[in-house]
Amino acid sequence: MIRWTMKPFEPVEIVGVDTPNVGVPRNDGTRGSGLYRVPVKLSRRPPREWSANLPQAWERPPRFTTMHRSGIASVKDDCIVLDGTTIEEVRDYHAQTLALVVAQLNEAQARYEAKAQADAQRTAGQRSAHEDNVRSVVNDVRFE
Repeated sequence: MIRWTMKPFEPVEIVGVDTPNVGVPRNDGTRGSGLYRVPVKLSRRPPREWSANLPQAWERPPRFTTMHRSGIASVKDDCIVLDGTTIEEVRDYHAQTLALVVAQLNEAQARYEAKAQADAQRTAGQRSAHEDNVRSVVNDVRFE
């Protein structure tokens, strides 16, 4: 039987603001022109499922303030990009919400990977049992 040595999910952590890549506001007097992109560096590139679930988790975080800005969060490589905010808003409001969202996504990813590993182990066990059965019966097959 195959032994699974898949390591447990390693949580993604927030490292800090990716300062060199913070955007610049347009400041042209139009609505929202004072807002810009603030990338938040992660400890590593998150798994595909984690990244795909971020926008929804940001839309409905476990807790947020009245200053929460919907629709601004996405993942690009090893960064969460908050596109349409300010560094002051990140400091005062979004940082706490983002920490909760990352923790929520880590928990969901750990459950997802544990289930995938259990499913793979079950499938491998079934296949191994089938192969054992074939080997035990094959010598009794007569084509006469």
